[in-house]
Amino acid sequence: MDHPDFNVLTESFSGSHASLSKSLQAIHEAIGLRYPYIDRVAIALYEPHTDLLKTFISSNKDDQKLVRYEAHLKDVPSLLSLATSHQSRIISDIPATLCTPTTHTNWLKEHDYHSSLTVPIYRANKLNAFLFFDSKIAHSFDAESARFLEVFADLISQLFLLQINQIHSLVGTVQVASGLARIRDLETGQHLERMANYARLMAQALAHTYELDDEFIEYLYLFAPLHDIGKVGIPDSVLLKPGKLDAAEWDIMRRHVEIGVTITKKIIADMDLEDSVITRIMHNIVAYHHERGDGKGYPYGMQLEQIPIEARIVAVADVYDALSNKRPYKEPWREEEIVAELRKEAGLRRLDSQCVEALIAAKEQRLAIQVQFADKID
Repeated sequence: MDHPDFNVLTESFSGSHASLSKSLQAIHEAIGLRYPYIDRVAIALYEPHTDLLKTFISSNKDDQKLVRYEAHLKDVPSLLSLATSHQSRIISDIPATLCTPTTHTNWLKEHDYHSSLTVPIYRANKLNAFLFFDSKIAHSFDAESARFLEVFADLISQLFLLQINQIHSLVGTVQVASGLARIRDLETGQHLERMANYARLMAQALAHTYELDDEFIEYLYLFAPLHDIGKVGIPDSVLLKPGKLDAAEWDIMRRHVEIGVTITKKIIADMDLEDSVITRIMHNIVAYHHERGDGKGYPYGMQLEQIPIEARIVAVADVYDALSNKRPYKEPWREEEIVAELRKEAGLRRLDSQCVEALIAAKEQRLAIQVQFADKID
């Protein structure tokens, strides 16, 4: 099928400079040339190992988006049936048809959506996401429009999965190297998993303040564990020293940031992902997570406002986890001591106060992460 809409569609996802969110907006505009009544196009990610559905990217005519929403697929029976049957679904009257009061259903009704077409997205025959076409007009989708939109959906799905695969390939490639660092650094344990989840907690809480969309939060979560990749290049005599490091050894240890930047730049260039939204987030985490807001961090001595928000978030996650867990040279701090220390560091502008308060406020989720990803005791 040769249609100008498809040319726009392909071009929308072909450039590496645009985020997937902006690409989806361009696709929505292209679809709107034929179907102007489609008011929303959205993709929700599915994580098989947690059974979580997560809002990811969305294009809405009224710019009112459902964001930072997660639900277990087993708790959304209408979508679970689609995942099982591998079939698309048309709903002609959302208020009358969707009776289970989920957050997604309630949001659709509150924002006056009346009909929808939902298409499951698969990778290697495993559910990866759902694609939603929604309209504020009832009975907008019929068999003919569904057939046409499913062709669009197939193209969107393949192009979407192409970029998602690139992201996971990037993470996997870097994790091969960070796996070496994980083996050599006795302090690591479940540290990477915990801090990635702490980072996501803070990003979700600060999303409105810093205009962080769900796509950004997902990339932050994926890339946070890569922050110390450069430790793979630090000699064992320094990396594994049981006591405190002397001045010369600290100079060597601080080089892990420079080494990490070199490693990630090489991998990014080899994968032809230079100057993309994805790789900028990863670079900022690796390069700036040891900067401190008072200008006394390393390696660049940046002031607080100069440090990208993703690096500020990771810095707080890293410090919190270091204080709250046992290390060869110390016992874990009590929770009240950690809170006081974080606030002291924020007061001295070493850590971002908003990031600190966001993590402190999420006490229930924070402690649940500690339990779920506790270090194994032999």
